[in-house]
Amino acid sequence: MSTAPEGHGGTPAIRVKGAMLIRPMEGRDIPAVASLDRQVFRDPWPESAYVQELYFNTNAHYFVLELLDPAQARTWHTHRRRQSARLIGFVGMRVEGTQGHISTLALRPEWRGQRLGEALLLTAIDQAICDGARMVGLEVRVSNEVALNLYSKWQFVQYSRLHRYYADGEDAYLLHVYLEKDPDYPPRVRTRLLELMADLEIRPVGLGGVPADMGRSAP
Repeated sequence: MSTAPEGHGGTPAIRVKGAMLIRPMEGRDIPAVASLDRQVFRDPWPESAYVQELYFNTNAHYFVLELLDPAQARTWHTHRRRQSARLIGFVGMRVEGTQGHISTLALRPEWRGQRLGEALLLTAIDQAICDGARMVGLEVRVSNEVALNLYSKWQFVQYSRLHRYYADGEDAYLLHVYLEKDPDYPPRVRTRLLELMADLEIRPVGLGGVPADMGRSAP
């Protein structure tokens, strides 16, 4: 699947600070995730693909970015009331041995341009690092300049060009980043991720190694 963390095509939404969280995807999220998938991708996955990834692929990690109801977001305990939450984006990471692969990354068009795509990307990379990956790869449409710029920022380099990779005939770039080439890369990923969570007031829930109180407003 193409990965499109940021891009044009939507007016940035008015965001209420402290009203977002990143958490592992659950089965109840699949319909909303598949709906967003159909909205942002020209070659979306069916719901059955997410069922397969979530329940039968032990190497897969999927995370969702949620917008909570602003009134309820003031109370930390209400984050489990999913009926008042709205999906903003999601990301998938598979790790097999020492190789990680970002399988998908999507963000609602109206929420682009607020560094949320970068937060999702770094959540996935950080998970791969925690799982012992030495390399992370992904495919991206050759026309997706905004995504390519973000990946370049995080040292992804072109490994090959996949001709007619997508159903509509467009080529894809296969990009890799080698985590061991730069010993400062893993701590830089974690530092930037925590900075984004603090600045955007995103609450992490159930993320490996990320403090659960990051992004929470002071009482």
